[in-house]
Amino acid sequence: MELIIFVIIIVAVLVLPLKMAAAMMGARNTGVFHCLFALLLAVIVQRIVGGMIPGVSENLGILLTIPLAAIAYMLVLGTGFMKAIIIALLQGLIMIAAMMLFAGAFASL
Repeated sequence: MELIIFVIIIVAVLVLPLKMAAAMMGARNTGVFHCLFALLLAVIVQRIVGGMIPGVSENLGILLTIPLAAIAYMLVLGTGFMKAIIIALLQGLIMIAAMMLFAGAFASL
């Protein structure tokens, strides 16, 4: 039972912000499974490129992950590169807001 609750929370925190951002920007594919696949592809691409570049600082890593995630979002969600960058930024903002809401809700329990 705990595993099911954990999977639901992970989907709510990771996939739904991407789905909301993609819908706001007018992406062609905004389904849950498209968004989940886009996230998985973004992580795979980021890990491969991160492994190729040794000694990346934290600030440079953040600047590098946004265009890499945008490429994955562009390919899977069916949108342009600039819209994909905005989707990546919006997703991050929505995810931070969702984490703050979840943390506040669980802290009051």
